[in-house]
Amino acid sequence: MKNNQSGSVAFRPRARLMKLIGAELISNEVVALVELVKNAHDADATEVTIEFKAVTEPGGLITVSDNGHGMDRVTLLECWMEPASSWKQGKGGRTKKGRRFLGEKGVGRFAADKLAARLEMTSRCPGSTQEISAFVDWDRFDSDDRMLSDIRCQWRTERGTGKPWHGTILTLLGLRTTWNERMFRRLSTRLARLVTPFSDLSDFRVTIESDEFPDYGGELEKPFLDRAPYKIDARFDGGTQVAIRFGKSKPEKHSWNGSGELQCGLVRIQLFAFDLDALARVGPVPEVRGWLKQWTGISIYRDGFRVWPYGEPHDDWLRLDQRRVNNPVVRLSNNQLVGAVHVSRAANPQLRDQTSREGLIQNRALDDLRRLMSFVLQILEAERQKIRHPAGQVQLTQSLSGNGNVDGSVYLELERVTQKAKGSLRAELERVCRNLRDTRANEALRQQKLINEYTDLAALAQLSGSVRTAIQAPLTRVRAAAESLQGSLNGGSGTQALRSELKSLRTGVAALDDRMEMLTLFEGNGQKHRRRTINVRSEFDRFTTMIRPLMEEKGVSLDTSVPKDGMLRAEMRPGLFLRLLFILAANSLDWIEGARHRQISVEATQADARCIVTFSDTGPGIPVEYRDRVFDPFFSGKEQGQGLGLAVARDLVSSHQGEIKVLRRRGSGAHIQFDVPLKRSRATLDR
Repeated sequence: MKNNQSGSVAFRPRARLMKLIGAELISNEVVALVELVKNAHDADATEVTIEFKAVTEPGGLITVSDNGHGMDRVTLLECWMEPASSWKQGKGGRTKKGRRFLGEKGVGRFAADKLAARLEMTSRCPGSTQEISAFVDWDRFDSDDRMLSDIRCQWRTERGTGKPWHGTILTLLGLRTTWNERMFRRLSTRLARLVTPFSDLSDFRVTIESDEFPDYGGELEKPFLDRAPYKIDARFDGGTQVAIRFGKSKPEKHSWNGSGELQCGLVRIQLFAFDLDALARVGPVPEVRGWLKQWTGISIYRDGFRVWPYGEPHDDWLRLDQRRVNNPVVRLSNNQLVGAVHVSRAANPQLRDQTSREGLIQNRALDDLRRLMSFVLQILEAERQKIRHPAGQVQLTQSLSGNGNVDGSVYLELERVTQKAKGSLRAELERVCRNLRDTRANEALRQQKLINEYTDLAALAQLSGSVRTAIQAPLTRVRAAAESLQGSLNGGSGTQALRSELKSLRTGVAALDDRMEMLTLFEGNGQKHRRRTINVRSEFDRFTTMIRPLMEEKGVSLDTSVPKDGMLRAEMRPGLFLRLLFILAANSLDWIEGARHRQISVEATQADARCIVTFSDTGPGIPVEYRDRVFDPFFSGKEQGQGLGLAVARDLVSSHQGEIKVLRRRGSGAHIQFDVPLKRSRATLDR
């Protein structure tokens, strides 16, 4: 007799599955709120308001309200309560107003779990007198014992009161994290760029209201787009033709000349390019720089809404900066471009979102989109060169920049003409040829020196990271042993001498910790251009604590000064601000050693929306003939100096839209001053 058994079985999901598709799937709170805004868009809302109340401390709440079509009982129970429901696709992928649905996977509503432990929802349809409410306690799903079907959510309907309204109100209670100014800045920037600034989508507006950060509101400011010196509007027909228009000129057709067909579908590309050395032609330089810092990058927009993170400062998805290294004169870098790539769900079905809502799925269509972008960029760059360097100047400019192919042809042509010339003209052309050879030879030597010096510097930085890693582990063990020994001595055993030695050991370990933190500051982190707000007083205190042992060893006193009234906040990453102070301190310590009175003073003030830091010492000062050269790479007033410290300092300051200079003051000592922007809310217009 056979004992074989067979049958069918259904998956029985545990309740904690909700955590996997909600709080753990969505990366952060900003992404979660953007998902809720997208849901409002899909509900045909024209206005969305995100209200924050007391969110910097536990107990605050967030309310997301819209004026969309709302939900009735059937929609709530049969659509909203069915994860991954296909009801949107069943409507042809469009809302009643004809908008393309932004949500396609049916899980965006679980973004609420990322934000808060509890959700209260109230919704009302247009023309209805009934309101439907629901309450979800997300933490009840965080259970290994319960099945998903065991968790019940409460709902009710009741007659609406007060002024007629329609839409949906989401109230998020029991916030999982407190909010700070950095999170508000990220959210406001993200929402401002959610709707493309390159076209008019006037029927959808997002507003932020906060009782603690009232500055973060308003609409996108785009005053400099129309003033960009180079503009291109390209439309790819999905086959082989790209219609390109420069500025307001008539479109010109270009045929795709790359290998193979492009499978990315219909695409529109709008690019605005700027010359960083000629920003004064666009507007006030500090304002233009600040705006570019926030908005440069090429974003992707699907049906008018942004696909994150393309276009973020840290996301050079087209590798523009790497591309520019090979030809810096011609190629455009990421921080020179503001642009948009427009696609749609219908015309670009292969460009699909990842489940995490961060980026597109890596496939052939995305690769082809990158190839198309490279094609359009080359055309834009060629047009830019024509404008910057009129006919006859482009090749010469490229030759002097070190482009081997163009340079060789230009130089050979010049020699050929020289051989045919006669008399004084030939002599003059021969002189030009000699000068060109000498210039290229000297430039090659200079470039090689730069490569060698920066290679050494990079190796030193890499070594510092390795040394820190190698030291950290034994240092941790020594600290643990010292703490353990201290615990034993606290029990009453041990001599006074032993206790004294132990105290000295612990002091030494603490000093090593300070040195390790100093070393960490000089490791490159690739985040020089990312925006942060610092409290200058706090960073001065941290700088003083870390450098005091070194100052004491050299017999140097340190005096810092910050305005007593109010809080001085500046736009710079904390680590880079400290790195800048350490560079200036190291420069002063090199020169102050022989002085009778050894003192370093650091003063911070504010003026004209700038944080101004003045660094002074009592050393011999900077000679007049050196003042214009001290920030040049490899220039040093000492024979053994590397000449890199102040050059790096200038790079750090300029990358934050600031200026560094040598002050001319009476008496001895060096006085170096730099400025960076004070804390700004964002580049918006308040309405």
